[in-house]
Amino acid sequence: MGNLAIYVLVFALCYILFCGLMLYFCFMADAESSEVAYLVQVALPAKIERMVSKIVGKKNMGFIDALRDRFLVFLYLFVVLGCWSVVFSYVYPSITESASVSNVHKYIGGLVFIACFGSWRLASVSSPGFVTAKTFKRYDHYAYDPFLFPPNRRCQSTNLIRIPRSKFDRIKYNRNVPRYDHFCGWVFNTIGEENYRWFLLGEIREKKLLEITFFDRKTGDSVESSWIPRRSLLGCIRISRVCMFLNCCLSRLQCQKVHLTSINQTTNENGKWSDVKRWHKAQKKKYEDAIKSGLIKPEDSTDLLPEAQEAVVDDDGDVTCTGASSATKEKPSEQALEEEYIDPGPVPKNVHDRGFTENWKEVLFPISLRKDALAFGGYSKPPRNTADNPKERKTVPPPRSTAGNPNEKKPVPPSSKRKET
Repeated sequence: MGNLAIYVLVFALCYILFCGLMLYFCFMADAESSEVAYLVQVALPAKIERMVSKIVGKKNMGFIDALRDRFLVFLYLFVVLGCWSVVFSYVYPSITESASVSNVHKYIGGLVFIACFGSWRLASVSSPGFVTAKTFKRYDHYAYDPFLFPPNRRCQSTNLIRIPRSKFDRIKYNRNVPRYDHFCGWVFNTIGEENYRWFLLGEIREKKLLEITFFDRKTGDSVESSWIPRRSLLGCIRISRVCMFLNCCLSRLQCQKVHLTSINQTTNENGKWSDVKRWHKAQKKKYEDAIKSGLIKPEDSTDLLPEAQEAVVDDDGDVTCTGASSATKEKPSEQALEEEYIDPGPVPKNVHDRGFTENWKEVLFPISLRKDALAFGGYSKPPRNTADNPKERKTVPPPRSTAGNPNEKKPVPPSSKRKET
């Protein structure tokens, strides 16, 4: 009996270790720096896709790709609806027959079920908001950040000036999304400024949905799904363990989102801020070691230039539920290679953090949806499109007459200037 217990314990530990490694290499590890992660995330799926394409043909691959993209949605519906179907089929009749448990629990459970799936549906169909030439000023209310969102940059896809915290969504909409957070596969929707509140509400409600309480109809005892039940109640021990596991996962994700909202960071920005802090720490150590060794003097050093700051983080990677993909660093210029020892200055701070209350107010009541949205910000230059901006067209001065001065050069029309540049 003792040896059997040891074997079971070793098997359980190996199983947990295997599952942990699979989760790490499948979702968390960087495919560019890890060979195992590259095999699991890139090479193996590409090979399977080529094999399936040969079998079904290229015409049917579009349908298979759509199913693959919505795999997490199907998994979510299968697990959660499966759990609740058991509850409705077996637990609710037992509550009705029980003399110790009130039927009020049935109505409360039904309301929680409707609230959870209603918020999930709302998060899956709501629009994150789109930055266009016409809506540009409505979303231009965030200050530039020289490390993450440097000024004077344009979107390579739309040629619009890049508003701070915005990002081009390549997964679903192929449009610029303001305050881009991430693409969520569980709702198959891009989460941005105007629908982040519904996504956050859905997470909170899903956690409550999985906090199912099971009752013993004979004794009236209850066991919550957040705890491992020591005995089988109503034959629901398996479903309770599934709910407990999902509850732990959602609790961790919910805590992360609440923390990011409190400090006014998005999932897209959180990973990049980690890169900035690591870069600053390494650069600071390099600079201090150079001073201690006598390679440079403090008075001879120079501060970090804005041009050098722009190369710290590249904002071109896709962002999913697991976080931002690894940032691609730009190649250093010759000037940067010559100036190896540069004082990076103090630790960079998030310029968008307005305090706990204002940060939550910004999420629950998006600035772009307020009546006074145009009164905020104005940090970016408006798009140079006179068709979409009649006010800008009225302010263009008429050309001056050169009849009295033949030597004076005629002004070049604005359209010609744009063509020459």
